[in-house]
Amino acid sequence: MTPARIMIVEDEQITATDIEDILTQLGHDVTAVATSGSVAVSKADEDRPDLVLMDIHLKGEMDGAEAALEIRRRFGVPSIFLTAHADDETLERAKLAEPLGYIVKPFHETELQAAIQMAMHRRTLDSERVDLAEELASTLDALEDGVIRCDQLGRVTYLNAEAEKWTGWRLAESRMRPLSEIFRLLSGKNGAPMEIFLRDAVHGRRVIQFPQGCRVRSRDGVERDAAIHCAPVRDGSGASGGAVLVFGNPDRRVPAQEAAPGRPHNSESPVDQEMVIASQSMRDLMGFSARIASSRVGAILVLGESGVGKDVLARYLHSHSRRGDAPFLAVNCAAIPETLLESELFGYEKGAFTDARAQKKGVFDLAHGGTVFLDEIGELQPHIQAKLLRVLEDQTFRRLGGVRDVSVDLRIITATNRNLAQAVEDKSFREDLYYRLNVITISIPPIRERKEDILPLVEFFIRLYNKRFEREVQGVTEETRKLLLAHDWPGNVREIRNAIERAMVLEESDHLQPESLSLESRVSAAAAVAVAPGAASLEEVERSMLVQALEKADGNQTRAAEMLGISRDTLRYRIKKYNLR
Repeated sequence: MTPARIMIVEDEQITATDIEDILTQLGHDVTAVATSGSVAVSKADEDRPDLVLMDIHLKGEMDGAEAALEIRRRFGVPSIFLTAHADDETLERAKLAEPLGYIVKPFHETELQAAIQMAMHRRTLDSERVDLAEELASTLDALEDGVIRCDQLGRVTYLNAEAEKWTGWRLAESRMRPLSEIFRLLSGKNGAPMEIFLRDAVHGRRVIQFPQGCRVRSRDGVERDAAIHCAPVRDGSGASGGAVLVFGNPDRRVPAQEAAPGRPHNSESPVDQEMVIASQSMRDLMGFSARIASSRVGAILVLGESGVGKDVLARYLHSHSRRGDAPFLAVNCAAIPETLLESELFGYEKGAFTDARAQKKGVFDLAHGGTVFLDEIGELQPHIQAKLLRVLEDQTFRRLGGVRDVSVDLRIITATNRNLAQAVEDKSFREDLYYRLNVITISIPPIRERKEDILPLVEFFIRLYNKRFEREVQGVTEETRKLLLAHDWPGNVREIRNAIERAMVLEESDHLQPESLSLESRVSAAAAVAVAPGAASLEEVERSMLVQALEKADGNQTRAAEMLGISRDTLRYRIKKYNLR
């Protein structure tokens, strides 16, 4: 492991000394030990460490979250937060500092070592991305064509040097402004604005060559003829990530068909995010989902614990529907502040509030004809719930500050890990909205109830990170396999992914060892059920765990189910399956 220069920020002297001793034993250089946020900022300026271990709760005017944000903003130094407990408000503020990890006190030396290794690996990757971005920017600046990149909401994220000349806007001041404000497109025939054509191109799903005779008007009113192409940009899952515009002098531009002979011009193949399933329960679920996807049902509710893959299923439902070529826009209702969520979903009219200098279309507008995925639907505030109900019932809504209804054609997929029925009883969720959402419900079972999916998922993530980390890991050892099957995976697929990613960084051999996973077996209420020695198959492992749980619970099925982390009905099914009566 490459030594790192690390600053410790901890106001408990004993804890700080323990951490310093551990870091020294691991070969790291401790640049300073600070006991307050203000001192930490000053020391970071002097020493410029590679990493900061930051206690999230510090005494004084500047706590750990504020100090980490200031150090990140001013010096580009990332932090790992140390905490014994933290309230939701503190955690939300901590996220602003983009920490590379959280370590819960008390922690083991191996946990600290793994967290530092992961953090330094991520910092290296971030540095490489920055270098690559700078190299790409310099390359694009050398082009004679203008290049503008925008996100899926039509907001500008990048201009190259030539685009700055054409538009009269600098990159820094154009970021996150509407594309139609920066790139003013006019018809060459009558000078009419072509905002609708521009919008359709940006939200389309194929390469578009704009009509001949288009003109671009700069910020100071200068108009120039332009040849323009627009192409969609996709993220790693195949979902829309916005678009890129390329434009220049029409006299020297070569049509796309001639520039790339044999390449389809207006073609596109939607890419599904891979679904890794082996269990019969998930096969049945996906069969049902395929039927629902191809139907004309307008509202689907996806239930499941955190990390089971509700977003992956939502993308599957979209891509396998008649709307598959239309936009798919996802919104995490819990991740956006309440004051911004309403305008993000419904948009606003010019003058709706102080900073509303122009009309802004919301997610429901932009996804017209396609699918909107609302994750964490249980976190919606009551007044937004009422507006969502109207969209579901009538497919209409009003923008903030608007006086006219906007009609849309949408499929709305919602997801939550909350008990919405209980939320209705608690009066925190509208009863009428609940019944409207609950027309078609798909419940994704947790990993602990479909252990047949664990090893295929592990193999999938090993292949993924072999490619990403340029490794050649062949698989897992037999001991690791048993540990993977014995673990209850409260974080579900997300936890499996994180565990394999961590192991791929730490493991030096060609097979993942148990110690690389850093798992604490939580199959029972901390340890009561172990894997039987010599168990060779999933069935043997599962049967052994059932027998042990029933013995330890003196035959009480409710207690045995709690030990195994499964429902009583699931336990009874497996007792019958293995003839354990």
